[in-house]
Amino acid sequence: MGSLWTEVGLLHQEQNLAPDAVVARSVVARLIADGTDTTRTDLVKATGLARSTIENHLSVLLDHDLIEDGGLGPQSNRGRPAQAFRISAGKGVILVADVSSRTTRLAVTTLDKQIVARDEIFTSVDDGPDQVLDAIASSFESMLTNNALSEKDALVISVGLPGPVDAKLGIAVRPPLMPGWDGIGVCRFFAQRFGCDVIVDNDVNLMALGEARSYRGEFLPLLMISIGTGVGGGFVSESGLLLHGADGAAADIGHTKVPAMLDALCRCGNHGCLEAVASLGAMADRVSGLRKKPVSEGELFDLLVRGDPTTVSVVRESATIVGQAVADLVNFCNPARIVLAGAITQCTEDILAQIRSVVYQQAQPLATRNLSLMHSTLGNEAGLIGGMISGIEQVLSPRGIAYHTRHSDSTMLPLGL
Repeated sequence: MGSLWTEVGLLHQEQNLAPDAVVARSVVARLIADGTDTTRTDLVKATGLARSTIENHLSVLLDHDLIEDGGLGPQSNRGRPAQAFRISAGKGVILVADVSSRTTRLAVTTLDKQIVARDEIFTSVDDGPDQVLDAIASSFESMLTNNALSEKDALVISVGLPGPVDAKLGIAVRPPLMPGWDGIGVCRFFAQRFGCDVIVDNDVNLMALGEARSYRGEFLPLLMISIGTGVGGGFVSESGLLLHGADGAAADIGHTKVPAMLDALCRCGNHGCLEAVASLGAMADRVSGLRKKPVSEGELFDLLVRGDPTTVSVVRESATIVGQAVADLVNFCNPARIVLAGAITQCTEDILAQIRSVVYQQAQPLATRNLSLMHSTLGNEAGLIGGMISGIEQVLSPRGIAYHTRHSDSTMLPLGL
């Protein structure tokens, strides 16, 4: 989970140098949350720490309700089953918002990944940040109240936005699909209203994280490509880390240049962007021109399902262009799996087949010999699940453990303040 395995490695390397207790407790908590190492013996083997040290960390985590007794572990070949631990379901909840251009999907979940409540609100990002953020906050408050919870039960809020995000500052940065959102302190807004940590990230990043976690460590690195109102990408490394880059722009392929389409005007103000050619709106516009009558995005789906030759041709051409961009990424970062998301990719096999064909033709053989390309297994749930995972990892991160156990500074403020 997150940088867990990197930190486990550091514990092995530095066990004779008294590794920081907060980092060690974070590793222990996340191993338990992952469900693979839940007994004292498991944790000693996984971390390389002494049993007495593990006992101390477990005691602190138990005292602060971050973990709880999980009953007896599996029967071993020697002796009785050992006591197991699990992440506490009663510590508090994670609030998740998956914001798209026209709707926002919401969830309240526990630290042990159980969904307490769900909602969907129909707000357009064109309405501006004040209206959208207030609607999300009001829905969160209602879901908490309806489940006998309060704002004090919120451990962290995780928000996915459909545009470039500076995750360190919790702001959208010149998002083409979100007029009026540039520089808006989304993180600060929720932190001030709910008094808890807040994470803000790009929506496709969170989709990639959710999809990667569903495979439990297999098929990494993973590249997520989403085709919808925009075209986006997210990348999870072989160690399970979501790749952000220096400023949060990693894998944002929507505004890479398409040499053959340099006349296409993109909403970002530039010409020739991939999004200006392969987004739903761009495909609908091209079908409209060829059919000589307006075609909406909804009608684009209907025409595609019915096999309209003009629509099928446009969609295949767009998929070819996406495939060319993806082939370059395959050569650069060598993923084990590429996952395709977006409603239009689910209603036809043409897009996946065309992208697969181009990638295998244009990417290097070494980079494609074990590569798999497939549809998202989580579908519309990927963003919510990724947001939940991101929130849980924040609570169980070294900083989160320090905050929730008051290990280092009882006056520590939430991240968003």
